[in-house]
Amino acid sequence: MARMTDGGLGGARAGTLSVRAGGTVSTIVVEAGGLDRLDVLIGRLLPGVRRVFVVSDERVWALLGDRVRATLADAGLDPVGMTVPEGEGSKSLARAGDLYAWLASERAERREPIIALGGGVVGDLAGFVAATYLRGVPLVQIPTTLLAMVDSSVGGKTGVNLPAGKNLVGAFLQPDLVVVDPALLATLSARERRSGWAEVIKYAFFDRSVPGLTGPPLLPILRAEGDALRALAEPVCSAVITQCLRIKAATVEQDERETGLRRVLNLGHTIGHAIEAVAGYGRYTHGEAVALGTRAVARLAARRGLCAPELVSLVDELYDAFGLSARIDDLAVDALLDRIGSDKKVRAGRVNWILPTAPGEVVIRDDVPPDDVRATLAELGAA
Repeated sequence: MARMTDGGLGGARAGTLSVRAGGTVSTIVVEAGGLDRLDVLIGRLLPGVRRVFVVSDERVWALLGDRVRATLADAGLDPVGMTVPEGEGSKSLARAGDLYAWLASERAERREPIIALGGGVVGDLAGFVAATYLRGVPLVQIPTTLLAMVDSSVGGKTGVNLPAGKNLVGAFLQPDLVVVDPALLATLSARERRSGWAEVIKYAFFDRSVPGLTGPPLLPILRAEGDALRALAEPVCSAVITQCLRIKAATVEQDERETGLRRVLNLGHTIGHAIEAVAGYGRYTHGEAVALGTRAVARLAARRGLCAPELVSLVDELYDAFGLSARIDDLAVDALLDRIGSDKKVRAGRVNWILPTAPGEVVIRDDVPPDDVRATLAELGAA
């Protein structure tokens, strides 16, 4: 099970997690100012390395590139960087091909790590390239968005999109190191912060379904500390990020390849991914789509008699408090249903739905009638 050093608010404060999965021990460091200790952290985990390959998007590199380059250079590391355009469009096979060509031109070696500096798009893309170039090179994740800090940077999933859907081409590669620096959240727009809180809220509705999890339940903290969290106040912000990482780590250690328990992490994602694809990537952020998807599955669970109406109200209360939309506007129900049918969680033609049943608890069901899904989507505004 994931082990955490350093205690704090209910046992969830900044510190270091060790995650064992896929024969790899991943180290996750949660530390304000951690970005400025990359030299020490990388040197400790990957001794003898002299060259590192940094992948970032253009906006993040403009903000942080000089700082990262200087920190690494001070430790005698030679950082070689490449940027990609910001946005979901960079999660493509074409962009991965550009990175392969770059690494080949630089004669990158198998022991030289790729550093993903950015949000979920950069992390997924750079991780996929790290998993496949030379059949695998070391990977360091430095997430710069809240969503990436609590979710996509940890767990080993990497991938790119196809026109048919999100993350349809990918690989598992556990990162050697994840550096979570909550101070970087100050660089985010209000919309990016809201998108990240959507994923945090998602954790609060299934954390009690993870066996052996330590630390406090998230739901009471989110309800009591909403104002402080929205203001990125410490220590509560780092405490909540750390607890989300505990949940993700404990889940991944028990089910790295998503054959059972790990599917609970997809709460809200089946409909969320469909919303992103049908609307066109960029209209909704990933977090906004997941929030709508979680609202939808709560209603779907209530419709099936799996949860009380009060749980739907609780889901709405939290997403409303963090400023996330309650409506699916101008999207066709039939188009959404078609995308849902091609979701990667479909088994033998049946969608595996993660449905909330009580605060912190979910079940996985594949017997939800399409008519119930249609009615739920229409209830949220789909045409």
